[in-house]
Parts: sequence; structure tokens; C-alpha cells
Amino acid sequence: MRSARWVLWFSMTCLLALQVYAASPSSEDGRPYGDLPIKVVNPSNLPPGDIPAVRTPLGIPDDYKPWIVQLKNRELLIVAFDQEKIPLPSGNRFSERAVFWRSKDGGRTWGPREERKDLPGREFSLNRMPDGTLLMPCMLLADDIANQDRHHYSMLYRSANEGKTWTRERIGPEGFPPRGETVSDWSIIEAPDSAKPGRRMIMMGVSIQNGGRRASDYAYLWRSWNNGKTWDKSLIPDTANWYDVDGFFSQSVTYCTRVGKLLHTTRVDATGPHWRIPGAELKQQSGDNGDRTMLWDSTNGGLTWRRHRGNGVFGTYGEMYPRFLRLRDDRLLLTFTVRSNPTDGYPLGLRAVFSQNDGETWNFGHDRLIISYVNEGASGGGFGNTIQLADEMLVSVYSYRGKDGKTHVEAVRWSVPSNK
Repeated sequence: MRSARWVLWFSMTCLLALQVYAASPSSEDGRPYGDLPIKVVNPSNLPPGDIPAVRTPLGIPDDYKPWIVQLKNRELLIVAFDQEKIPLPSGNRFSERAVFWRSKDGGRTWGPREERKDLPGREFSLNRMPDGTLLMPCMLLADDIANQDRHHYSMLYRSANEGKTWTRERIGPEGFPPRGETVSDWSIIEAPDSAKPGRRMIMMGVSIQNGGRRASDYAYLWRSWNNGKTWDKSLIPDTANWYDVDGFFSQSVTYCTRVGKLLHTTRVDATGPHWRIPGAELKQQSGDNGDRTMLWDSTNGGLTWRRHRGNGVFGTYGEMYPRFLRLRDDRLLLTFTVRSNPTDGYPLGLRAVFSQNDGETWNFGHDRLIISYVNEGASGGGFGNTIQLADEMLVSVYSYRGKDGKTHVEAVRWSVPSNK
């Protein structure tokens, strides 16, 4: 007898299929494809067959790298960034800034594009704290017109009114070497306070790029007990002397399991000592598109870190930008990006896989979901994350490079099938 959850998923899938049919755009809108389904590669726990999806194009060409969050008022908010070139007598510079879209109906429709020149930066992420506060880390490149110091550093934006207005805090230079290229986790998590049982706090990892063998001296866990109004920036965790071009907390995320164990990803560059995966084949390496991801864990609130399951192997070359989401049925969904060397037969773009045991083990070869797969060229596809709504529908966001050579942003609504 089929479970009630399976029947619910089947009913929602049929409804979504009708939405796909009704919402499919005509070829006159200039899009290279319509509402392509999400593909399931090597189904094992999942039933075979495509997953219907409704895709909504957003913004203008060259909008890039989106992230989505659900606000306390239940609205959805997407942030991406765009770039404006600024010619100067001393040479060309640019201005990068946040771009927002909002949805009041669970991602079925989206409001107008909101360009925020008051929020300079790139590669933003959105994190909702327990009280509804939004925290949004980003990076400011050296040649951005808003950067007076002319070296890379990162910032943290904070909003207490659903993203309408923001305050800004720079990461560094205090605590870092002169002209240190500060970076941070994209995720800011709530976790138990190991010093005071029963109390909870929020945590954000910050570190340094290009730190060499002293990189572990400049890896910090910022902690806050008031949702980011103030931070204790003193904790230097033991990262097992890890170093790489990217810092330990750089273009990375952290996740707190149900039992309080922390899982943390690191991005690993080909120029560093940790990149090679024994027995894995690399078909093509170009720039940083062949970087990979390692997985670490901590059982003492982030004070010390070790490679997960001994070696930290997490996917293969070209698989990066991981995002964790605990589904309502208790499975853990990993949304990530294939930036090179796809192993699943599809172009670069957004993917997802599952853990059935809250992140302890993963299977990247089975029940692999191909969320986006229309990217043209060697970069531009993926980046985004996934959220789940109260009705169990999922909304993912991503960018892709089109035939016009420009990046484009989309949101997709879909429903994940239950295990067989």
C-alpha cells in the first residue's frame, strides 16, 4: 500500500505538471528552452522519471549568482549581483551591487527587479536568523569603485526589516595581516553554545585568502548571542593546519545536524596540497573551474575540526558551491554546482543529491538530480541554493550562460519525490 506521503507527492506532481503546461513560454519570448523537467540520474531510493518544474526567468542579461531565502513574513527574497563598467582616466573599474526580487506567492510570480546601488559587493548569500533578522555576507573586489583600499575584502550586511534597509560591517582589517584578503562562510548558522548548555548562538566563519602556511592563524568563528548586532570575534578554531588559496571559511557553508554536530565544506584549489583525489580521474582543468570540495566536521561547537570520515572527500573535481537543506521528511538535500568535468552526462549547472542520515554519508552517483542543464561554455552555470516551503514545494535559484554569452538568472519551483 502506498504511503500517504507518496500520494501527496503524486498529487502535487500532477498539479505542478498542469502548471508547467499552462506556464510554458512560447518561443517568441527569446528563451532557449521552456519549463524543462528536473532529471533523475541513476534512481535508487527515488522513483524513476522526470520531475516536473516551473521555471521563471528573472532580471536582465549579466545578472549573476543568485541566492534565495524565505523571510519571517513568508515572502521569498532572491539576491544576485550585476556589474557596471566605469571607464576612468586611470583605467577601467566597475561597480558591482546587489539585485533583489520578491515573491508573495511562494515563487509562482515575482515582483520587479530591484537594483541596490547602496549595497556594493558580489556573491551575496541570504541567511534568516531566529528572530527574522537577515544577514548577508559578500565580497568586494579590489577594482570595485566602492573599494578605497584597492585589495579584496569581505563585508557583512544586516537587515532588521525584511531587507528594506541594511547596515554594513567590514570583515577586517582588525585581526588580519596588512591588506589581508578577508573572506567568510556564506552560511550563518544557529548552534548550541558549548560553554553554556541550553543556550544557543549564531556563528559565522571568517578567514583569509592566500594566507599560505599561516592561514590557520587567521581563521575565526564569529559568535553572536543577539542575532548579529554584536559579535565575539576572538575564537580561533583548530583547523588541523589546513591551508589553501581559499581560506578555511571561504566560499563555503556550515550546517548543524540534529545532534549538534557541525559539517563544514572547504573549497580546494589545484595549486594547493589537498586537491588530488586518489583514484579519481580529471578530464579537463582550466583555471579554478576544476576546484573541488572537502567536507569537515566538528563535535565540539567548532573548536576543532577534522576531515569527515577520515579523508574529507566530497564529490569530485569541478563540484563546488554546496548548500545544505534539511527537508521536512528529515532527508538532507545538498544543492551544488558542476563547474567542470560533469560525470552525469549533462552540461554545467545546478545539481542535488541526498543524505539519508543527516549528512553522515552521501551518494553522488545515485538519485542525482539535474536541476539546471542549459549552460553554454566553460562557466556561468549554477551557484544557487534551494529552500522548502510550508506546502513542501521547493524553490531553487541558479544562473546560466546563454547562447548570447551573457549570464541569466532563473528560479524553479518543483516537488521532490519521496523515497520508494
